[in-house]
Amino acid sequence: MTSTGFDDEHHGTIEIRVDDDRARLVLRGEIDGARRDEASRALAAVVTAAVPVEIETAEVTFIDSSGIAFLVQVQAIGADEGFPVTLVEPSEIVIDVLRMIGLDDRFGIEPSASEVSELTRLVS
Repeated sequence: MTSTGFDDEHHGTIEIRVDDDRARLVLRGEIDGARRDEASRALAAVVTAAVPVEIETAEVTFIDSSGIAFLVQVQAIGADEGFPVTLVEPSEIVIDVLRMIGLDDRFGIEPSASEVSELTRLVS
C-alpha cells in the first residue's frame, strides 16, 4: 500500500492510498487552486494504478472550479481506462456544486452508513 498525505493546515488536504485492487483519494477542508500540485500528483497515481477509484469528500468544506475540475478529470480517466470512480460519503457542498453544474450523474455515489440506515428505516 502506498499512502501520501498532502497537508496545508490553512487550506485543505488531498491524500491518496493505493492498494492492489483500488485507489482511495481523501479530500479534506478547502479544495481549490492551492491544491493544484497535490491534485496533479494524485492524478498521476490514479493513472499509474489503473484500479477503481473511491473519492472521499465527507470533510470537504469548500470546493471551487479547480477542485471540481480535479474530480471530473479523475472521472474522465476512469471512463477512458475502464475503471469506476465513486464518490464515498460526499459532502453536501460537493454534491450541491456537482448538481448545480449538471455533473453529479458522472459519478457513482456511495452514501454514508447513517444515510443507508435512514433509507432502510424509511423503507421498512
